[in-house]
Amino acid sequence: MASKIISFILQPFAKPIRYILLKIMKKIRQPDDERPIIATANHILKDIIFPYIFDIFKSDRFRELAEFKKMPTSEHDRIFNELQIAGISLVVFYLRTVEPLMGPDDYNFWRDVDDRLPRELQKILISYGVDGANAKLMRQLIDMRYEEYEKMKAEVLEVNDEENKNFETLSPELKRIVSTVQAIAVGTAHHIKRGKIKEGDPLIKYLVGCLMFLQKQIGKFVRNL
Repeated sequence: MASKIISFILQPFAKPIRYILLKIMKKIRQPDDERPIIATANHILKDIIFPYIFDIFKSDRFRELAEFKKMPTSEHDRIFNELQIAGISLVVFYLRTVEPLMGPDDYNFWRDVDDRLPRELQKILISYGVDGANAKLMRQLIDMRYEEYEKMKAEVLEVNDEENKNFETLSPELKRIVSTVQAIAVGTAHHIKRGKIKEGDPLIKYLVGCLMFLQKQIGKFVRNL
């Protein structure tokens, strides 16, 4: 009973405590110590991406725009997976965008975290009861979606440069971030609706807003760790 009470009391502080421990681990880590990298990848997945994506998935507005009522229940898991992949893809894009702007130590650290994320996702899914084959498939889907969104990002960036006057005032880094978010939003909406999207589809705009918020969370976490 006492342990349960202590656990309940400490629960609101668990996330801040884990974050402080991450900062300490990162600061004192040795070159051959992978524990801070694994812990950081886990924190990104479990404490940032998963809770936020689940909130999106459960929101009435998202379900309205994704036209849940027109889909069989069996499609819901697939849609949730697409949202998770969108969130993880955004993190991977962000880390690969900002790595060159960091010092050598941070560059190597975040490069290793980037490399670790898909493997940790696979392990986490298995720990949640997902069978090994499906967990591996999710990891493979991330690679597939990354390649897909990478090509779309280049196209979106080109269109923005040519047609969006407000885009001209942005820094090169912010241009890449905005184009990445837009590309992932378009691609995710396309997969959620199985290609049945139209120009100006409100689901795309909704996902852009959600991903921009997640982008800010990730950026803040990376800068402050």
